[in-house]
Amino acid sequence: MNAITHIQILIYFDGDSEMKRVTIPFLIFIFLSINIYSQNPGDNVFSGIQVHTIKINFSQPNYWDTLTYYYNLGDEQYIPATVTVDGTVLENCGVRFKGNSSFSHPNNKKSFRIGFDEYVSGQKWDGLKGVHLNNVYGDPTFMREKVYLDFCKEAGIAAPRANYVTLYINDTLFAFYSLIEHVDKKFLATHYGVSSGDLFKAVDGFDNNSLVSDFKWITAVADSYYTRYELKTDGSTTAWPSLIGLLDSINNSSTIINALDSKINLSALYNSIAADMIFANLDSYLSSGRNFYFYFNPTTTKMEWIKWDVGLSFGDFSGGVSNYENLSLTYLINSANRPLIGKIFGNAALKNNYLHSLCNLNNTYFIKANLYAKIDSIANVIRPYVYNDARKQYTNAQFEQNISADLSITSVGGGTRIPGLKSFINLRKNSITSQLTTLGINCQITVEPGDVVINEFMAQNDTILDPAGEKDDWVELYNNTTGTINLSGMYLSDSYSTPTKWQFPANTEIEPNGYLIVWADEDSGQTGFHASFKISAGGEQLILSNIDSSVLDSISFGAQTINLTMARNPNGTGIFIQSEPTFNSNNDSTTSVEETETALPEEYKLLQNYPNPFNPSTIIEYQITNPEFVSLKIYDILGKEIAIPVNEFQSAGYYKISFNANTVGSRLASGIYFYKLTAGNFSKIKQMLLLK
Repeated sequence: MNAITHIQILIYFDGDSEMKRVTIPFLIFIFLSINIYSQNPGDNVFSGIQVHTIKINFSQPNYWDTLTYYYNLGDEQYIPATVTVDGTVLENCGVRFKGNSSFSHPNNKKSFRIGFDEYVSGQKWDGLKGVHLNNVYGDPTFMREKVYLDFCKEAGIAAPRANYVTLYINDTLFAFYSLIEHVDKKFLATHYGVSSGDLFKAVDGFDNNSLVSDFKWITAVADSYYTRYELKTDGSTTAWPSLIGLLDSINNSSTIINALDSKINLSALYNSIAADMIFANLDSYLSSGRNFYFYFNPTTTKMEWIKWDVGLSFGDFSGGVSNYENLSLTYLINSANRPLIGKIFGNAALKNNYLHSLCNLNNTYFIKANLYAKIDSIANVIRPYVYNDARKQYTNAQFEQNISADLSITSVGGGTRIPGLKSFINLRKNSITSQLTTLGINCQITVEPGDVVINEFMAQNDTILDPAGEKDDWVELYNNTTGTINLSGMYLSDSYSTPTKWQFPANTEIEPNGYLIVWADEDSGQTGFHASFKISAGGEQLILSNIDSSVLDSISFGAQTINLTMARNPNGTGIFIQSEPTFNSNNDSTTSVEETETALPEEYKLLQNYPNPFNPSTIIEYQITNPEFVSLKIYDILGKEIAIPVNEFQSAGYYKISFNANTVGSRLASGIYFYKLTAGNFSKIKQMLLLK
């Protein structure tokens, strides 16, 4: 029997008169087919703004007393019930009460945790093993969770998703709830591609309670931390040693930059903490010291930060603060008692990187017009359900007022007022912009692909010494422009899956038509620029990304030869050739080790885009042998033309263009796209994958 190695698919491309056959490897076809028709758990449930209907039917006559009894025991015991979700009946689900302060809702509107698979293995709703029904305690608008978590989703910050549910109990309308995704192995696999690492949850303590997940060092003995962190991974033998190693690095290291960078995905942490700061979400590590998960990612061996319970954001939790709109961008209840962030704010370089992350979130996602429109859209959908909720905590008038303006009443979070959503956004936006200006932080994107490039690199160095006298891997960047480029807050990485692995420190500049060397040696304490990764001589990738994580330049390469480099020729613009090193200088004099590179290409070629998969930007390179009219067009999976990056007469040579999915009319959804190069009689089609 002959194995199937390739398969042809027929696609109609706009502007062509007939269907085109596209031949791709069979395994890639299977992979792409899965990506077309499959999805992540909960994608249907949490898409857009929806109000789902959940009906819980208990067979026990005293179910409420039983739920209360088990809640008071504190052992998270479920009781069985039949749960119907949007008309689909799921038998023998587990149901229990949940929450802490929210349990004291004045109208006996308890929050629920539903486990669809608690008693029936494999039972799910849209791929979800369970969900949370939150009673929106303390939020007159019912929207704080949804608006903030949608913001996190758009910004790529690890956090659960949100929507809404109207709940019936034993066929009687009960109340209107916020529907929240559960953080479990499904969540971890979706966000990190692997779920086998160790997951912890912060305990629900406050500063007047010694049981708080503060990341302070106590001892090297694991049981010193058992009551301070809740381990969610059953049977792990690595969890507590990993936590102790992390706490040791945070609290006891003399080289804090290298210590934190080696243990934590700092760029993700910066973004998550910055989002809390933007939305004045003080019922978090910043103040109360709770409402977060953290995960030891086995792929990167670094800690990942995950948000939880943002219902008192928009300044609805006091934390001893009254002017939430003008909250300092480096607010922390106490640096000594919150050392994880205290160490970052106490180090100039780390603090600057954090502020650049916050600046980027502020400029890119915290946009008043967009957030106002989001709030209005949600309000229009949920208004009738809010009005019909007989158990809601606040009146209909307070719901309407708090959308735009403050309520002068005591908040459940200890404040003397509940900030209005829109009024908070307006004042907070002004304050953040003013504070960033005062701090000298400017994150306007002024650098485009091609302005600064990866110009040369060496993965097996036995000849060139770094400032410490060591023979380490190195990467050379080149400024193709006639102006100085500020690299502060940009990223260099050796992995497409983690493009923000190392961030350039504050005030990093590269002179006009100048060079900058980054040593890839994980030695951040040494003089010069030292990345937090080493280059694999067996082959991998190098990625240079802008402050918004969009790709400026990247290369995938194979096995390297000792004391030879990969260098662009012509300098700054050409393709990479293996050559003798031209460290910190022009590559034009280099000659390929294998052959002399001709001035013009000898064949037409369309190369595979990189990175691929991509989000939101990717690079497409091609070469033409003769002066031609050239068109490069992008199509969706149905063959509809969606963009024309190139449509002009071009001379023979090598070309590189950047395609950004967010600049196309309406932003593109995740999925397969095709790009087609036409130059004279030459035509070639390749596929690429956008993953958001």
